[in-house]
Amino acid sequence: MSNGNQLTKSLSVGHIVATVGLIIGGFTFIYDLRESVAIQSFQLENVENRLERVVARTDDQFGEIMDHLIRLEEKLDAMVLPNPVFQKAQ
Repeated sequence: MSNGNQLTKSLSVGHIVATVGLIIGGFTFIYDLRESVAIQSFQLENVENRLERVVARTDDQFGEIMDHLIRLEEKLDAMVLPNPVFQKAQ
């Protein structure tokens, strides 16, 4: 049964079982990989949505801070400008 290259042409049950096992293992790996990618993309969408909410909240808070600063500036202007001592220094 040798063909001169030290290889035999026999086919054993072990070879068939190993091949079927490898094929099943490959399909299982691919299925798990696709499932993992789907989970990761879902989690990424959740993180993006959360980040958008944080950015919106930060922008709102920044707007409120700017409004408070404008009000304080107007109050300081009202206190400082009518005072003649400060007007001469300018």
